Amino acid sequence: MSSKLPERQKLEQTLRALAKWRSQLIGSTLVAHSGTVVQDGPFKGMTYVAAPSEGGIAPKLLGVYEMALHDVLLAAPERSYDVVLNVGCAEGFYAVGCARLLPDTTVLAWDIDPVARGKCLELARLNGVEARIDLRERFEAQDVSRVHSELSEKLRPRPKGLLVMDCEGAEFDLLNPQEGDFRWLDLVVEVHPGRERTVRALAERFESTHVVEERQARTVVPDLPPWLEKLGHLDQLLAVWEWRAVPTPWLVMRSR
Repeated sequence: MSSKLPERQKLEQTLRALAKWRSQLIGSTLVAHSGTVVQDGPFKGMTYVAAPSEGGIAPKLLGVYEMALHDVLLAAPERSYDVVLNVGCAEGFYAVGCARLLPDTTVLAWDIDPVARGKCLELARLNGVEARIDLRERFEAQDVSRVHSELSEKLRPRPKGLLVMDCEGAEFDLLNPQEGDFRWLDLVVEVHPGRERTVRALAERFESTHVVEERQARTVVPDLPPWLEKLGHLDQLLAVWEWRAVPTPWLVMRSR
């Protein structure tokens, strides 16, 4: 930590480092007590990896991770999706979770990090869905048009798909309707706004083809295991903390 940083920034960095350390300790204790099976939420029953490629494990195991999206996922079986495209799959929470949730649906998963792809494959094997997940490296907007064409030939003329994306800011480059046909997809996108890249600007690209809704993260403390109930309130909050440094809203965009 640089001594040239302002005192407030040093304190904020120290606080975040300590919070992450405590969050990891709580996650490890949760695994020791309850194992690595997701306890609630849309992916309840999924066996998880003990060491995620990013973020804390406790919110995922407790079933409260990204709760603002739970209704979208729970409604997915009724949407009759032919394919799920997961861009920025990390260790496979959404790729494998969707493969379990939608047993008749193919999942295509992209991540540029080979370690993340390896963990995603490991998670798929743990849950017996490795044959239904097609792992790929680099996503391009043209991929959605190629997948649409392949499905139209193999399955039905008007396929339906769900795209889940978390690309740490690359969504502004990848979600380009001028380069790919996104009209057949419902989109769930975590947005990482920048100085000139706003949530509104990204939403406007799809308003003519999709019903667009912006959602914010919510912190929900569920019914906790007895050992965690006995800890202090700060530890209970850290158990559901998702390690977000700044607000990262979602755009939920349903095809018209």
